[in-house]
Amino acid sequence: MRTQIMAAGALAILALACGGDTPTPESHPAGGPSEPAIAAQMDIVPFALTDRQERGKEIYESACWSCHGAAGRGDGPAVLSGSVSLPPNLLNEAYKRMGVQDLERRFETQLEGGEATHPHMQTVTSFVGVDGFRDALAYVAALVYPPEIPGSALRGRETYEFRCAVCHGPEGRGDGSATEFLGDIPPADFTADTLIAARNFTAVFNRIKEGGRMHQSYMPAWGVMFSDGEIWDLVAYVSALQRGILAPPPSDGTDG
Repeated sequence: MRTQIMAAGALAILALACGGDTPTPESHPAGGPSEPAIAAQMDIVPFALTDRQERGKEIYESACWSCHGAAGRGDGPAVLSGSVSLPPNLLNEAYKRMGVQDLERRFETQLEGGEATHPHMQTVTSFVGVDGFRDALAYVAALVYPPEIPGSALRGRETYEFRCAVCHGPEGRGDGSATEFLGDIPPADFTADTLIAARNFTAVFNRIKEGGRMHQSYMPAWGVMFSDGEIWDLVAYVSALQRGILAPPPSDGTDG
């Protein structure tokens, strides 16, 4: 019994680390959403990759990630080791505002086999092929979404599911499985968060990074665990959970 109490107390402390500034979560039907319903919702939040983007993801994560990094910041292991020169940060505003066709024009030299501005890019194109390179660019357009925030919602989603969903819930409504240990301390409901609604993304970043008491709840200082880039990825993802705040998800380039 003592062991069970200590285990429950430890989980409660962990759950307290996920609190936030939030309105009252919306209620679900009796018994809560089913597991298939939760899985389906996570497939569309913030958006689902198309088949072309899925193909591009495979190429990016095999041929591009080592230089460009998982989120496109240009911080891949080949760069950090000094093996290659610094590639562009694909999460800067210029790239974030580009659609797939714009990205193809940006990398037209590599696609057409002309003189490369970066020899390694020509090597990549030679073994993934032009179509594969275009698919990778379609994935890049999804990877750098949303344009309003210097983070990747796709990368933030992975961190969220691993670190945050236990308190904030699979849909971000503040109804995660750990809430039973929180009592009257509600985690943030990102679907109705006032800072996100006000598009005060810097304040959301600071709240995650620095932590502290937020009304009746408490957030830990996640800046001791995550880099600024990873926190911006989380800001991008949780902001996408509140519909109508961010620009629409990018096209994969197949619609003209």
